Amino acid sequence: MITKLRKKLKFTGVILATSLFALITQNLFAQDKKINPKDWEGSYVGIGVSNSSSITEIRQVTGSDHYALNNGTKDKDQNDIIFKLGHLEQLKNNIFLGIELNKYADIKTESLNTNTSSIYYDAGYDKTNLNLKDIFSLDLRLATVLSNQNKFLNNSMVYGKVGVATLRSSTRSHETGKNDGVWDDHIAQSSARHYGNVIGVGIEKKLSIFDDPIKNNNMTISLEYNRMVFNNKNSGSDSEAAASATGEQSQFSVKPEMYNLMLTISYKFSGKTLGLKNLIN
Repeated sequence: MITKLRKKLKFTGVILATSLFALITQNLFAQDKKINPKDWEGSYVGIGVSNSSSITEIRQVTGSDHYALNNGTKDKDQNDIIFKLGHLEQLKNNIFLGIELNKYADIKTESLNTNTSSIYYDAGYDKTNLNLKDIFSLDLRLATVLSNQNKFLNNSMVYGKVGVATLRSSTRSHETGKNDGVWDDHIAQSSARHYGNVIGVGIEKKLSIFDDPIKNNNMTISLEYNRMVFNNKNSGSDSEAAASATGEQSQFSVKPEMYNLMLTISYKFSGKTLGLKNLIN
C-alpha cells in the first residue's frame, strides 16, 4: 500500500516538475528560428541533479537466523549529482538516434527492523545498512525535434529511451537488542552485482538565452524521468559461530528499483557522426 502511494506521489511530482519546466522555459528558451537538424547532432557531455527514489526489497531466504525481518523494503529519497556521456545522430528528417551512458550517485541508508513475533525477544530489533553503488545505465534514445508555431515547442526535442542498467548492492545486518544490545556480535551480510533495464521519457531545449551562436547551438537543458528495475540476487554470510559450523549461513534476497527525475545541462563538443544510421539502413 505504501509503495503504491509512493509511486503515485512520484508520478504526480513528475507532472508538476514538467509543468514547472515548461512555465520557466516558456520565455527564457523560446525559439522561433527554423530547425537545423545539424545543430542537434554530435557527441556531448552532461551534468545535472537527480531526485532519486529507491525501493529495495530485502528478504531472508535461508538459514536459521531470526533477522526480521529483513523481510521488507529499504526506501530512500535523495537529491544527487549525475553525469552523462552520449552521441546523437540524425536518421531521417527530424528523427534522431542516440546512445548514452549515465552515472548515478551511490545510495546509502540505515534503518531499524522490528520483529515483534521473534522468540528472541531482546534481539527483536535488528539494524540493516544498505548500500547501492556503481550505478550505471547504457541507453538508446529515439528522438524527434518539433517544428511548431508555438515558440516554446518549436525546436524542442522530445525523446524516449530504453536501455540496460547495473549496480552493486551490499547489506550488513546486526542485532542491536531491545534493551542492552548484548547481541551486537552477530552480523550477517550480503553483496551482489545486479542487472536490469531502464525506460524513460524526456524533453530537451537549446539554451537560447545565450547570444553567442556557438553556445546557443551547443548547450541544452533537459528534463527526464526514468525507471530502473534490477534483477533479484541471493547472497550472504553469517558471522555467528553456530551458523558457520552447521553451514546454515544466512542468505538474503535483494531486489533494487529506482525512479529518477533528472534536470541536466549538456554541451555538444563534436559535430562528427559515428555512423549510427548505418546500423538501421
